[in-house]
Amino acid sequence: LNSFWIKISCKEWKQIVTSQKNAEENTQRLEMLQGHAMIMDEGQDNNVHIPSDPHSSWQLYRKKLLDQGFKEEAVNTIERVTLKILRRLSSDTTNMKPVKGLVIGNVQSGKTANMAALMAMAADWGWNMFIVLSGTIENLRQQTQRRLLSDLNQPGNISWIGLEHLQKKALLGQRLQDLHIENDRHERYFNVCLKNSARLKKMIQWLQSDVNKQKMLKILVIDDEADQAGINTADINKNERRKINDLICNLVNGNNEKGEHITAKYRAMNYIGYTATPYANILNESSDESLYPKNFITTLKVSNEYFGPQQIFGIDGNVNSVQSSDDEEPFVYPGLDIVREVSDNDLDEVKLIHDGECLCIPESLENSLLWFICSVACMRYQGYKKPISMLVHTSQKTDHHENVSEAIKQWIKTHDIEWITEKCRVLWNEEKSVFTLKKFREQYANYGIPDSEINDYPEFSEIKDNIYELLKTEISNIKLADDDELTYHSGIHLCVDNCKNNDIKDDMYVRLAYPEPDKMPVPAPAFIVVGGATLSRGLTIEGLVSTFFLRSVGQADTLMQMGRWFGYRRKYELLPRLWVTNKTRQQFEFLSALDQELRDEIFEMDLMGKSPEFYGPKVKNTPKLSFIRITAKNRMQSAKATDVDYSGSFNQTYIFENNINVLESNLKLVTDFINGLGKPEEHKEINKHAAANIIWRNISFDKVKMLLAQYKYHPRLSVFNNISAVISWLDKITSEGKLNKWNVICCGSTQNTNIYKTSAGFVGKVKRTRKGGVSYPEEEGDIINIGVLSAPKDLISDIDLEGKSADIADRINNF
Repeated sequence: LNSFWIKISCKEWKQIVTSQKNAEENTQRLEMLQGHAMIMDEGQDNNVHIPSDPHSSWQLYRKKLLDQGFKEEAVNTIERVTLKILRRLSSDTTNMKPVKGLVIGNVQSGKTANMAALMAMAADWGWNMFIVLSGTIENLRQQTQRRLLSDLNQPGNISWIGLEHLQKKALLGQRLQDLHIENDRHERYFNVCLKNSARLKKMIQWLQSDVNKQKMLKILVIDDEADQAGINTADINKNERRKINDLICNLVNGNNEKGEHITAKYRAMNYIGYTATPYANILNESSDESLYPKNFITTLKVSNEYFGPQQIFGIDGNVNSVQSSDDEEPFVYPGLDIVREVSDNDLDEVKLIHDGECLCIPESLENSLLWFICSVACMRYQGYKKPISMLVHTSQKTDHHENVSEAIKQWIKTHDIEWITEKCRVLWNEEKSVFTLKKFREQYANYGIPDSEINDYPEFSEIKDNIYELLKTEISNIKLADDDELTYHSGIHLCVDNCKNNDIKDDMYVRLAYPEPDKMPVPAPAFIVVGGATLSRGLTIEGLVSTFFLRSVGQADTLMQMGRWFGYRRKYELLPRLWVTNKTRQQFEFLSALDQELRDEIFEMDLMGKSPEFYGPKVKNTPKLSFIRITAKNRMQSAKATDVDYSGSFNQTYIFENNINVLESNLKLVTDFINGLGKPEEHKEINKHAAANIIWRNISFDKVKMLLAQYKYHPRLSVFNNISAVISWLDKITSEGKLNKWNVICCGSTQNTNIYKTSAGFVGKVKRTRKGGVSYPEEEGDIINIGVLSAPKDLISDIDLEGKSADIADRINNF
């Protein structure tokens, strides 16, 4: 057997082991950054497990996901999360309160697949009635009803039956008394119900129309977009409720539609809210009768093919500080260089279009149109076979939509093809040199698709003919043919967010109609969607490559839901571009941190075993309410503001200004600070992590304060750019006796001979390379992002283990 082994040196063996260790630790960090966590009450899990029968509803749905192109790893993740949620539910709540939980997903990340998975696995374990509360728009409700039936109803052990128009006097076959819900039956029923007071009232009446059948119902209520429509915005201090919220609470709590207690109980009642913006759900109210998720809160893991706020806008702060070895390159999301700025002058020009004073479009809108034309031509050249879209979202007003769409139409009509094509050539060559495949990989290092499967930019000459083909057909609305079928052409379809501008007469709800998958025209159809509020939630803009977004929104949950550019971009990863104002960009950067820190909070609560019934999750806020608010004031009535508290935080200066004078000034400041600390502690191995470090003890805060106040921080380091607040907080807790003298640690590496010299001795420098660049607004200048420098273990390297128990010593040394 020894002949199979290659002879290697001890040094080479160490390199292999270190490489494997780093790879495993990086995987753990990514799991935390992207991962799934659950906080729950003190109840016991039920004993359900993964159904193994290949004819079970779950196994059939699992196979369908794989057949649809889902990676096995992604399906396994859905399976694990579904099982974890299902174990928190109850199939018999006759002697307990209903189970209430919350699932936090991501905008356009595939929540529907997770909901269908939960329905499938719950059906295998005996739940027999599924109620999906779905938005406020009828055609979207119909789409959800059809999709769930298509996804779930496959030949197997379970027969899925979709119920429609539930009411007390339902049609034969749709009445509660007609349902086969006995324990030995294989039928499972579901209904997708609008969050509409009339529909909800009729559904409750239907559920309670036959007492004997009611007692057999094992119900799972899934509230899709749970922060929409169903939140109680009435005064909770006066025990008031808005109608829709009141009806959902009556449904879940087993009351009738009037809120009156009834003696008959459902066999089981479980309520789960799904949302990507859960702030109102956890901040508004927490009474027993409310929908507050007292039993559990869980987060859905995102695939490493998903483009969310962290991937696009980057993340700052503590999420970047998870690191385990001195010279290991930490993982960060610097943000993708796909965001372009809309100037104030361009904003003024758009306002003229809104007011009908001018149809001349500004430069940034022109560039976004040119990029859309280039992208359509590119994707058609590369054989893309699905719809390709551009979103223009400048206002919620119908008249503004009409004026903007007319300006776009006139811009295309009044410029000849050769002029537009030349403009396209210049922009194409500029953009493909700014955001390359190499740069994409640097900025989204763990993207799950290998480079060989990512379509790189072709030369402009290769897509030029496709631009001609796109523009030679006149831009128009989607047309209705004589047989009332929607017809499509090879040019650009202009869709406006109100039916009067769509040339569609028979369906008041249709704003955007993509071709059915089995009727997809060739070449791939192109759409410019001029949108407002109804495009802000629930509707996927397919093949979105160019977005011109000017909406000024003051609420975090509303703005996050407007991010139609979040999602999956397989086969066109390099093409999406986003034009926004500088303020909107800053708001989304804040939302990126807000979203990640809430997930980290839930992750930490999960580790600590904290129940949401007794511990409400903290949500990041901004002191500048004019900048952005978490959610509307009447949607966060139980929120309790807390003073800024930096305890437990681990913030670092990992972004630096690329200015030699600033860097040298900061270096001198830090060196002078270290040299002024006096004699350090006598060097000894007080614990495993202290070997390479110099430690000073009992340093007064005044010296530390001087360093903090004089150091020049980069503008993107949000915590440090509010350094006066940090210093004020430190002064306050020092005066209260909660913080006394400081320990200062000069941390070094044992694996680097390149040293940093101080008056107290030498430490080995930690090696870092500059992270892949990302463009920021010009006033911020060029930056150097080295990723995080210190590891969490550095925080405990001053703990002296002399006299400590073996248990404590093991915990510190093995940290």
